[in-house]
Amino acid sequence: MSTYFKPYEGKRPYLFISYSHRDSKTVLDTISILHARKLRLWYDEGIPAGSDWPKNIEMHMQSCSAVLFFLSETSLLSDNCRSEIVTARALNKPVLVIPLSDATPDAAWNKLLSGCTQLPCSSDPTERAEAVIGCKDIGRAFYRKWNENFRFDIVALVLTLLLFAAAAVGLYELSTGRLDRVLYGDPTPVPTAAPTPRITPTPTATPDPTSTPVPTPTPYIPGFDTVTLPDTEQDRAVRSALHKSDSDEIYLSELAGITELYFCGSMPLNDLSGVAYDAEKGFAVNGAHVLIGSVSDLSRIGKMTYLKRLALIWQPVSSLSDLEKLVVLEELDLSGCPNVQLSTLPALQSLAVLHLEHSGVKDLTPLLALPALKTVTVSADMVPMHLPESAQFDVVLVP
Repeated sequence: MSTYFKPYEGKRPYLFISYSHRDSKTVLDTISILHARKLRLWYDEGIPAGSDWPKNIEMHMQSCSAVLFFLSETSLLSDNCRSEIVTARALNKPVLVIPLSDATPDAAWNKLLSGCTQLPCSSDPTERAEAVIGCKDIGRAFYRKWNENFRFDIVALVLTLLLFAAAAVGLYELSTGRLDRVLYGDPTPVPTAAPTPRITPTPTATPDPTSTPVPTPTPYIPGFDTVTLPDTEQDRAVRSALHKSDSDEIYLSELAGITELYFCGSMPLNDLSGVAYDAEKGFAVNGAHVLIGSVSDLSRIGKMTYLKRLALIWQPVSSLSDLEKLVVLEELDLSGCPNVQLSTLPALQSLAVLHLEHSGVKDLTPLLALPALKTVTVSADMVPMHLPESAQFDVVLVP
């Protein structure tokens, strides 16, 4: 009978398991066999209760060597599965797709899974496990037995060689009688004249007064670079999101932990729907603090890879190309941005809602590149506008 097992935690290569919880029993049947065959596996049973779920997922996605995705009707409808596969593709991780049923991915999923390794569909968990083990993208690097014993085997070999060398030296000393003299002393020592040493003076290098000593390099730890935000508004927003004081350092790796940011430019706040006073008499949207001020440089916001909601209301933004790595962004608000160019908006795989009210946009053709887009909101002052007939998203007119 298949039972839950402890997910792998360590620095060796391992497989990240992506699946829908509705398929837990079927998935467990397969990965239990893989675990018994000594493959290192991590799945979300390894996330402690009360911990930050997105950070745990991101950490294990960053350090895994490949992703095993269990494709089914339910996993195709799972936002978490979509985010995991989008992240895996963005990180260039190999993705193995093993179907649990005859599920049919839509066009967006087909595009996302193109280039992934497709394994045969089977109802037998043993056959599914054998297909994974036989895949060339797995290899022996994922097996616990060889890797985890490798260091021990090397140490044992070195110790054995040292033991043989010591034994050989002892036998030589014993055969020449030198070992007896060392242990018991020489009863009739014969004095010998010490040879006169021939000493060749070693030339002393003349120091070059112009030379500069080479400094010892400091080890570089990726993700621990300190970050300077390009403007005061972004600095305040990031510190508020990370609960940091004005004197605390902000590190590059911490930006990935931010999921919501809201900025509002110079416009009457009573025209911004959804704004309400928070406990500090500031303004908030969906419970998140709204920063009032101008934001134009999006380079640091583009590093916040787990950002799900971003508002750039009434901002002097023209190019959106810095947002290309926001692969899990679901909602983007560009209301009132007069110079925004939709042609610079990357093909964000998870973007579902886009707000464009009072932006002056007249052509929605560039939005065809957004596979998950469902709703675009516009205002009356933008009409008429061009809407392609092939558009799969709804356009909603708001005041």
